[in-house]
Amino acid sequence: MPELPEVETVKETLNQLVTGKMIKQVQVRWPNIIKRPNSVETFKEMLRGQAIHRLSRRGKFLLFHLDDDVLVSHLRMEGKYRLAADDAPIDKHTHVIFQFTDGTALFYRDVRKFGTMHLFKKGEERLNLPLN
Repeated sequence: MPELPEVETVKETLNQLVTGKMIKQVQVRWPNIIKRPNSVETFKEMLRGQAIHRLSRRGKFLLFHLDDDVLVSHLRMEGKYRLAADDAPIDKHTHVIFQFTDGTALFYRDVRKFGTMHLFKKGEERLNLPLN
């Protein structure tokens, strides 16, 4: 499991790579990663058209601050993010792809499938997240 300094490094790196990017569409290849909302289609629809303004961290959770919502991601044991061209090859362990309007994409890869993603309206994440 990534320790806090590693999660902090991921946050800082992603801040540099994805801040200001607008989500064109989202592909979810392993629906069990999406914990909130209950519908994967709703998750994808809510993210479409939103820009990433910044990332923060609460404990080991990564928070993507968007226009209207906050996407909360927990890497768990082996979750990793990678930015590449949106037509880059996809391996079997890539479970969520955030395609941006600039032709790039953020790939979430998790070999063991323990990672989670939650989407909250701004402010609701504070009420629903533990500190670890």
